[in-house]
Amino acid sequence: MADTETVETTTTETTTTAPVTTTKPAKETTTETKPAKTETTTESTDYDWRGKLAGEDKKFRKELDRYTDEPAFAKAFLEARTKATDPRRLMIPGADATDEDRTAYAKARGIPDDPKKYEIKVKPPEGYEVTEADKTRLDAITAHMHKRGGIYADPEVVNAVHELYYREQEEASAFAQATATRQRELTDAALTKLWPGPEKKRNIAFAQSAAEHFFGKTWTDLKDMQFVDGSLLGDNMDFLQAFAKVGRLTMEDPIFLEAGRNGADPGKALTQEKADLLALRVTNRAKYNSPEVQNRLAEIYSAEERHKERAQA
Repeated sequence: MADTETVETTTTETTTTAPVTTTKPAKETTTETKPAKTETTTESTDYDWRGKLAGEDKKFRKELDRYTDEPAFAKAFLEARTKATDPRRLMIPGADATDEDRTAYAKARGIPDDPKKYEIKVKPPEGYEVTEADKTRLDAITAHMHKRGGIYADPEVVNAVHELYYREQEEASAFAQATATRQRELTDAALTKLWPGPEKKRNIAFAQSAAEHFFGKTWTDLKDMQFVDGSLLGDNMDFLQAFAKVGRLTMEDPIFLEAGRNGADPGKALTQEKADLLALRVTNRAKYNSPEVQNRLAEIYSAEERHKERAQA
């Protein structure tokens, strides 16, 4: 008998579990769209304020269109009015201005009713000596500007003109001094050529001495009188030559110099004095024969003779 083999079969069960994927529904997003905020200025159609103000004036109506509403126009009007009444922004009176306009402007700007009442704050330059001629000229300028009125009469403008006057005078004085110095140098060079060596110094001394005798104390001022060419009288070529000649003729003759003092013509003065003394022969014979008159006549005759000799030399 055959052996029976029993085979034990083991069955292994494998269970494979597939992964489970759970998908959640997408979160619902809600977007709220708000309408854009729009500012709208709505004018009242019931009241036309521009038309009310402008009436039939189309130009004024066009000007009012610049303003959004009545408050804006009122604000602009007040600002303009403030500026118009501000003394710093006053309208300058024109040719058609009324007396009231001119008076109001003068009061606002401090224009005095009399030109002599201006407060002149401007001072002359340091070292500048104000002369009577300067004062007279400035007074005339001030009066003229006050008479013209308006901006010309404004105190600030008047002061500015005074300042300009002093500045011009200072510049003119500096120019005159520079010109006088230049002319003095030219005269000196010309006299050096005309009167070489010590002759120049001697002739200038003659001229100065003669001028002092003839003009007296006024010579101090006269010598600084300026000619058109810029030269001073005391440095003028023609003057020095002429008075050098006079000085040479009269320097050593006190009688002649005395007769010519203070600008008198010595020749004519002595001639007239001689005639007056000779007339005493008829009017007062005793005085004519007096030692004083006879001595004076002798001096005059002698001076005339010396003067004639020098003129012929």
